Amino acid sequence: MRNFNALVPLVEAALRPSPAISSQQHKDGLLVGWSIVVKANIATRLPQNSGLESVTSCASRVLEDYVSPFNATVVTLLSAAGASIRPEKGNMDEFGMGSYNVHSIHGPVRNPRDSSRVSGGSSGGSAAAVAAGALGTDTGGSIRLPASYCGVVGFKPSYGRFSRWGVVSYASSLDTVGVLANTVADCESIYRVLNYRDSKDPTSLEFLNDSRPKQELPLNQIKIGIPRHVPHLLSPSILQLYSETITRLESLGAEIVPINLVHHEHALGAYYTIACAEASSNLARFDGMRFGALGPHASDAGGNLKSVRNMFGETVKRRVMLGSFVLGSSEYATYFSQSQKIRRLIQQSYNTAFVMTHPFSPSGAGGGADSEKVDFILTPASATTARTFEHVEKGEIVDEFMDDAMTVPVSLAGLPAVVVPCGKWDTGSMESAGGMQLIGQFGDDERVLQAAKALETHSTVDTPTPAVALVAAKAAAAGPARAPHEVDIGEGADRAAGSRAPYIPFFILTRQFRRRILNPRLLDFRSGCQEI
Repeated sequence: MRNFNALVPLVEAALRPSPAISSQQHKDGLLVGWSIVVKANIATRLPQNSGLESVTSCASRVLEDYVSPFNATVVTLLSAAGASIRPEKGNMDEFGMGSYNVHSIHGPVRNPRDSSRVSGGSSGGSAAAVAAGALGTDTGGSIRLPASYCGVVGFKPSYGRFSRWGVVSYASSLDTVGVLANTVADCESIYRVLNYRDSKDPTSLEFLNDSRPKQELPLNQIKIGIPRHVPHLLSPSILQLYSETITRLESLGAEIVPINLVHHEHALGAYYTIACAEASSNLARFDGMRFGALGPHASDAGGNLKSVRNMFGETVKRRVMLGSFVLGSSEYATYFSQSQKIRRLIQQSYNTAFVMTHPFSPSGAGGGADSEKVDFILTPASATTARTFEHVEKGEIVDEFMDDAMTVPVSLAGLPAVVVPCGKWDTGSMESAGGMQLIGQFGDDERVLQAAKALETHSTVDTPTPAVALVAAKAAAAGPARAPHEVDIGEGADRAAGSRAPYIPFFILTRQFRRRILNPRLLDFRSGCQEI
């Protein structure tokens, strides 16, 4: 794992007594014998056995030597179930900000399948280090994207399902602790341990539908929704794999239903507005006085603050500046308030699509009263295969944003999703393999995991099929899309081989944003944001 730079090195133990931490392991626990890697933004305080300590660094110079005095709730639960917590933590993008795991003071994480490619972010270290299991966090796809790139299973639960107490926040209304493992069954085992209402975490929920009778649906009784807007977002290889997976599920008895998910063309713009705004608030505490390292001007409050803030990486600085801008009194209504409205519309569009009602917000709108409802929704986890480091070094900043297009809407709605590796991972080429994302209604985590087991069992594709024609035919059978922003699925598939960006109207892809966000001193990109 060290060859892939997946783990954060330990630091020398400080000369102070260790506090008494409850991390007793039970010999008859569900996870006895498991060795679990924890992401570097989840607090751990493990027993000192070798004079070395685990740091909760968040891959940032600001917390480079920070040793937590306590364990996060999820770490305590894992230890109580018999799991052994690895002292080295999973490498990550700084404070969880990134899609490639290249924004880290510890260096980039290399993909264990192909070391010339990225592992995905921000939980790339956890994905690359998976043996029995690993914990990561998911804000806009930080578990699902690495799972897709590295060929492992990634599970993001419903928002509020797992405790966030002891997790360093990036965007509090989006952050979710999740699981990376080799199989869906392993994810399910960890889910059973971490499914716990934590009174210390105000966002931890006791789900109303936990009292519903658990029924296993056979594959031939499941309706799977295929969003019409997805195919023209995909590269040709992922489009091919997506079509082959749909064909396989249909041949096994699942009913495939094309669906409309409206307002999703604005998801990326809304997500980055909300996430950056919350990050600017959450990271304000790292000033060298309350939290964070002391700068060279510790005796001067103003000079110390400036030196500590300069310890942030370029990506973190850029997003904090953007977040502070959209929260300004003159821009709040233009950007942040509008993004929250879009977030609600996206949640409602999912509510309209699912058979199961939302336990806390049952009303839905957006798909039309006559829309056929489905049990789950299937999309790829990423629009492309894992990018090479050469591409990342030459690529534009918007490429990294675009790779979140499949995962961000799910995070905005707080829904559970499982990524299952599909295709041929043992051929030596990553062009014929990727991850498929199975999405369920809010709180429907257990059924999502059950359905993912069926997808996992039949995930290997043997016979290629004509992807473009096959997906287009399914959409044509259901008639034209209702939403005016959506194009015909056949036309979109034909465009997959070309540029994916121009047709999407969210503000982060406008010319104004490209020019001004690369120059943080010029943040007046209001004309671009008007499209929201």
